[in-house]
Amino acid sequence: MHAARMEAPRIDPAAATPTRVDWEAFYRGYRKPGYLPGFEIVNKLGGGMFGLVFKARKASIGKDYAIKFLKVDDDTVRDAVLREIDNVGYFAQIDHPNLVSIEDKGAVDGIPYLVMSYAGEETLQKRLTAGRLSREDALRVFVQAARGVQALHDHSLVHFDLKPANIFLKGDVARVGDYGLSKLVSVSRNSLSFGRGTPYYMAPEMLQRRGDARSDIYSLGIILFECLYGDVPFRGDSEWEVLRKHEVGVPEFPPQADPGDRAVILRCLQKKAEDRFPSVTELLRAMHAPAALGESFVLRGAPPLPMGPNPVCVGPEAVRAAPLPPPLPPRPGVAAARNPADSPYGMPWQPEPARGVFPIVVRGLFTLFELAIWCLMLPVRAVSVFAGRGIVWLLKLPLRILGLAAQLIGLLLVFALLMLIVAAVLGLIWAV
Repeated sequence: MHAARMEAPRIDPAAATPTRVDWEAFYRGYRKPGYLPGFEIVNKLGGGMFGLVFKARKASIGKDYAIKFLKVDDDTVRDAVLREIDNVGYFAQIDHPNLVSIEDKGAVDGIPYLVMSYAGEETLQKRLTAGRLSREDALRVFVQAARGVQALHDHSLVHFDLKPANIFLKGDVARVGDYGLSKLVSVSRNSLSFGRGTPYYMAPEMLQRRGDARSDIYSLGIILFECLYGDVPFRGDSEWEVLRKHEVGVPEFPPQADPGDRAVILRCLQKKAEDRFPSVTELLRAMHAPAALGESFVLRGAPPLPMGPNPVCVGPEAVRAAPLPPPLPPRPGVAAARNPADSPYGMPWQPEPARGVFPIVVRGLFTLFELAIWCLMLPVRAVSVFAGRGIVWLLKLPLRILGLAAQLIGLLLVFALLMLIVAAVLGLIWAV
C-alpha cells in the first residue's frame, strides 16, 4: 500500500516538457495592455533575490495590487517553484491587517508570479536608511509587524525571512510581506541568503535547517534592535562571519539603552530556541503592548535591574526576571488607556467625595433615611428568621427525638451484649 502511494503518476512526455523562462519576452511585453490578463502594470516597485515587484492596476475595478515575478532562471529550480507555488494557497487564507495578503498566483512566459495587496512603496528598510526612528515610531511599527507574524504562527505558518525590507509601511500601518516565498526557493544554491533567511536577521539554528516559529522571534529581536538603535547587532566582512556571530556573539547595546528594552531583546536573541519567548504574544506582553487588535493590556514592571554600560549575555532566568520596558507612548489625538488597577473593568471611575455644607447635609439625610428603613425592616427580619429557621427547627424536632431514642436503644443493646459476654466468661472461669 505504501509503494502505491509513492509511485509517481504517469505523465505525457510532451506535456512534461517545461516551458522555457523567457525574460526577453517579459521585458518586451510587460508594458503592453493584456500582457497579464486583467491587469495593467503601472511601474516597478523594486527587486531583489526573490524577483521583481511591480505595481499593477486591476482593469475591472481600478484597484492597485503588487505583483511579484519570481526570479528563477534555472529550469530545475523553476519547475520546483511551480510545483510548490500551489502551497501559497495556505498563506492566502490568512486575513490580517498587518499582513500583505496574497490574492492570486500564476505564470507568464514561464515566469511564476504572485498577486498581492498593494501595501505602499515604502518599507521599514527605506525608512531606517533615511535616518533613526524615534522610540515611539519604532515601537509602533514593530508591534504591528509582530502582530502580523503572530497571525502567521496562529495558522502554523513560519515566515523564515523576516527583515525590514519585508515590512511595508503605508501611512501609520505596517504590514509583513513576502511570507511563504522563502520556502518556494529553498532549493536554490545561489546564496546563503536565498531561501534560508537573510544572514543579518537569521537565527543560529537556521544553519542546520532546524528553524521553527521561534526562529521568527529571533529575527524580530534583531529588527527591534535595529529600529531602536539604528543598526543590526552583528556585522562582518562576510556572510559566514555574520552567521558565526549569531552563534556565539554578544549584542552590544548603546549606553542609553533602556534596561527593559535590553531585557526583551536579549531574550529574543538567546542562542537556544527554547530560551526565547515561547510565542510572539508573550513577546508583545513583555513590552506592555496589546497582542491583538482591541486588546487593552497593561503590566506593571519590576524595579530596574542594575546594568552597566557594557552588557553581557545573560542566562534565560536572568532575562525573564529583568524589568519590563515602559508602556508604548499614546498616539497623537488618542487618549491614553487607563490603568485597569484603578477600578474594575466595566465599572465607572471612583469620583472624589464632594466637600462643603450642602453635600454633608444631603449625605446626613440619606443616612437617616437608611436608618429609618432598617428599623422598619427589623420586625420583618425577625419574623422571617422565625418563619424560616424556627418552623424548620420545629419540624425537625420529632425526627431528632426519634434519632436520640434510637441511639439510646442502640447503646443499651450494646451494653447488654457486653454484660452477657462478661457473664459467660465468668461462668467459664468458675466452672473450671
